[in-house]
Amino acid sequence: MNPSEIDGKAIQSFSAYSPSTLYVTVFDNTVPETTIEAHLQEIEERLADVNRPPATTLDILGEAKRERYWENLLVYFLDPENPHGFGTDVLRVFLQALAEHEETVLPLQQSKLGEVKVQSQVPTGKGPFDIFLWSKDAWYVVIELKVAAAETRTQTKRYAQASKLGDLNVSRHDGTSEYVYLAPRSAGASTSETFVDVSWEHIVPYLEDVLTTSHGQYPSKSHAQLADYLDTIRQTLNMDDFTTISEETKLYTEYSDTIDRLVKAYKNDKAKIFNHLQTAFLDALDGPKKDWTVNNRPKTYINFAKINWENVAGNVRIEYEPHVHLNRDHPEIRLRLDIENSGNQQIREEFSEKLGQEDWEALEDADWEVVDGSYAYLAKSVPFDTEHPADSIRRTIQELNGLRAIVEPYIDGIVQEHQNSTH
Repeated sequence: MNPSEIDGKAIQSFSAYSPSTLYVTVFDNTVPETTIEAHLQEIEERLADVNRPPATTLDILGEAKRERYWENLLVYFLDPENPHGFGTDVLRVFLQALAEHEETVLPLQQSKLGEVKVQSQVPTGKGPFDIFLWSKDAWYVVIELKVAAAETRTQTKRYAQASKLGDLNVSRHDGTSEYVYLAPRSAGASTSETFVDVSWEHIVPYLEDVLTTSHGQYPSKSHAQLADYLDTIRQTLNMDDFTTISEETKLYTEYSDTIDRLVKAYKNDKAKIFNHLQTAFLDALDGPKKDWTVNNRPKTYINFAKINWENVAGNVRIEYEPHVHLNRDHPEIRLRLDIENSGNQQIREEFSEKLGQEDWEALEDADWEVVDGSYAYLAKSVPFDTEHPADSIRRTIQELNGLRAIVEPYIDGIVQEHQNSTH
């Protein structure tokens, strides 16, 4: 089958959806819709009277629990070479927090902090870990960072056994080393005995000291950025003092049946959308399905990748990744071509150079945009019609296959070139 075509049978079963039941497909028929609407109206009115702290930047973007953003911000503030104006102060208190943790052996670091290398997404040959602090032959710290997700497939065990950490040969390092699993206090322990479990709750007060003792010495913009980051951590992990039950909790207990029914319906409908996207994509393939891997996580996203698109040029992964956003005003499916992990910039540059002017014009005419983000390189939003979900899925796969027809030959060529260069 042509990549730009799709068999309507792939989503025929989804057509059985009644437009009026989308989002409420699991509702008990004994609960009148007018009652549900009345409950929601009451909740909305009472929530309007609740005083809330100002939203942080990541809250506004809807990314308050996104691990990559927490990592990027922490790396930015830790690295003395970045133009934040904190110098080595944030790095110093961060290392102090690690040194004063009861289970670490890292000595307190006060000198030569300006020479410390701060790196992120560091390759090991067994997958990249999040943050690396390295002071030549004196010491190094490996940090695997978590926010909401749990450890994936014994990551810490693999990193602890790695013989190389980026450019560092572990067997030739005679200094102190520390392996840190930085996660919320409520998270499960790391799987490796080499890693020390350090909580965000332990780290935050040390970082806050930088702000409370600054006496105006730092740029106001940087001061506000660090404060905003720490507010995100505090609010996300509910670190504020516990003095009373929130109004939101009281409302939930009062209307829990209605809210739970809505949430269950929403999750079920979203899972159906992901499942039908998977079926439609696979049925539209003109080659063997066994050449593709599918990672379907119906709570967040689904992605499709050829088997050999993994570990390109080291650790780079290439994939198509649709995200479903069932917002009330603008429901959409956000299609992405992801070129991610360490080394991705090289592959992105090769990909960009191989595409000709006609290819770029075709992408532009089809409303694909170059986002060049941490994960996504190309992206496009496809409106999702909640009254006609099957038609929306059909259109989404058509748009994705239109992209495939343009970019896939170049991706396959780049992958093949790197495979040949390793043999």
